[in-house]
Amino acid sequence: MKKVLFYTSVPRSFQTTLIGYLYEICQVYPVILLSEELNAETENILQNKELFPKLEKIIPVRQWSGKKNPFFKNYYLYNLAKKIVREYKPDIVITANDVYPFEMYLMRFAKKINAVNVCFQAALQMKDMKEVVAWSVLSNAHLQYPQFLPLKLRLFLAKFKKFLGHFIYYWILPLIVGQKPFLGGSSFIFWRTTLFPQIADYQVVFSERDYNSYIKNGFPAERIFILFHPLERKTKEIFEKIYPQNLSSSFRKEKKILTIMWSAEMINFRSSDYSSIPKEELLKKRIKAITLISQILKGWKIFIKPHPNTENIKEIKEILEPIFDNIKVVNPQEPAEKYIEMSDVIVGLPPASTTIFIASLQCPEKPILSLNLAEELLGNYYEDFEGVEYIDNEGKLAEVLKLIRGNHYQKKSKNKKETTEKEFFSATEAIETLYVKKFAGKNYEKR
Repeated sequence: MKKVLFYTSVPRSFQTTLIGYLYEICQVYPVILLSEELNAETENILQNKELFPKLEKIIPVRQWSGKKNPFFKNYYLYNLAKKIVREYKPDIVITANDVYPFEMYLMRFAKKINAVNVCFQAALQMKDMKEVVAWSVLSNAHLQYPQFLPLKLRLFLAKFKKFLGHFIYYWILPLIVGQKPFLGGSSFIFWRTTLFPQIADYQVVFSERDYNSYIKNGFPAERIFILFHPLERKTKEIFEKIYPQNLSSSFRKEKKILTIMWSAEMINFRSSDYSSIPKEELLKKRIKAITLISQILKGWKIFIKPHPNTENIKEIKEILEPIFDNIKVVNPQEPAEKYIEMSDVIVGLPPASTTIFIASLQCPEKPILSLNLAEELLGNYYEDFEGVEYIDNEGKLAEVLKLIRGNHYQKKSKNKKETTEKEFFSATEAIETLYVKKFAGKNYEKR
């Protein structure tokens, strides 16, 4: 029986996506879970042997917490990855990416014992990674350096800092622990995660759309396969068992509810020329949209659900709640799934949010709107996305809201696609097939 090492990656991604794959795999294969710090609710669920019968052990990693010094943390993660692979001798290693230090060391050591390294997509894959890189550099140039410096100088400093960071993480830190540098174009410093794959043997993505995006961004087609998100398959049932208090259909409601998923970023840039959109202008656009929603959907309750990383919540409350008495800014740390479930309409703001994608799978029958009223960079991700209504002007927003108010809004049905040889039906089928594919025609002996 093949042994699997499964890394949770970022807790949010694990709780919304990867735990569904873990559930499938634990029905068949013995699994060692390498875990970041999860909430108490999720940690308790993982102890349930009826749900995760073959989960043998949970090992804390703390890549996203613990030591802050990058040199000490690198040494710790290097030794941890080395120790885990040496002790458990996995046949298959599953992570969400292969660009962060722990994942890179883990997969490098796993390769030495002929394990198969597979990345399962856990979040959105942008259509054009060049725009992501541009957004990242521009944001740093505007937020991390004094405004009195010329923009060209700030952009130069932002790029230089990123190149230096990339050099430290992908060259210096590995060399310090006696490892070869991690070569290739992928970099979490630059937010490039698909150009020239680092270490993973295979990448499993959500859809044909993501498949094409990965290829466009430089990932070899022969290494990419498709497995629909767990919420799109029978595994959706497991999320209802795992998080019944968030995914309950019995929320008591006196009014209809619309929830706006408020993004943490309060700075962005125009997609046409990358010029900055001042915070005041961006906020004005958002307030205008909220006012329009409140005026058309009279009597509805409107929740503003900020991203967990949103700062100045008190300021946001003071600005938004006085607009109308039916508006409430809720705790950013509450699960978005709870508000997706209780709402009649879900609205997202730029830049593109994974929460809107999750909403389209969790409640596909509900109106889900993606607003991009200021032509923002990374704001058009849902322009051609099935299950989400993309709105780029106030006229269209008003029209859609009136249809919703009158119960005349109809979602476009998803196009049925033919199954391809690149598509799997479960996580267990995926890892079994990829394991065989990796060693097909080779004389293989597990070390």
